[in-house]
Amino acid sequence: MIRAITAGNRNRNAQVVDEMFRARKRLFKDRLDWDVTVDDRGWELDEYDILNPIYLVSLDENGQHQGSLRLLPTTGDTMLRDHFTEVFDGVVIESPVIWECTRFCVDSRASENLTPRGVQSVTMELLLGICETGLTAGVEQIVGVFDRRMIRIYQRGGWSPELVGENGEGRDRVYLGLWDVSEASAASIRKASGFCGSVLEPKGVPQTVRSDVA
Repeated sequence: MIRAITAGNRNRNAQVVDEMFRARKRLFKDRLDWDVTVDDRGWELDEYDILNPIYLVSLDENGQHQGSLRLLPTTGDTMLRDHFTEVFDGVVIESPVIWECTRFCVDSRASENLTPRGVQSVTMELLLGICETGLTAGVEQIVGVFDRRMIRIYQRGGWSPELVGENGEGRDRVYLGLWDVSEASAASIRKASGFCGSVLEPKGVPQTVRSDVA
């Protein structure tokens, strides 16, 4: 199940939020050794977490965090604009119907269950959650930066992006992609994952593009 956490319901989800930021620390700081900030609570945080983003969180049957990601409208501050514009030759993507996805994190403690195409179920649930959330909120595309290993995952997951930029060599090569949000995209993800119906928690999706987002 995917729960959308916004400024409006964050206090009611304090435990899940705590688990999410601690999982981000385990992945981005401990495992990947990124240059990120960790506070005295053991949370990995950056300047975009104070902008009231929408977090999509995959929860297991006990309501525990399995994975998460962050969504922000491209009409405001984004990692692409602030950190990756020069990397991708000055490309700027800004539209009220395009959201940026960052901090895609599958918890190291999450189930290792795989879909028939060999992709971790939590990853597929998050991808479908992005698409379904976008459909409900009136979003037409998602933009994000990713590395080479993710290309095959997106292909197997039934939701490959349009490549609009790339930079670097070998393992350091990064890509900028645009994913179309549509009913056809959602159907493709469901077919690839074996999921039936919606993965979103009922009444858990913002109803407008900028709902609860600064």
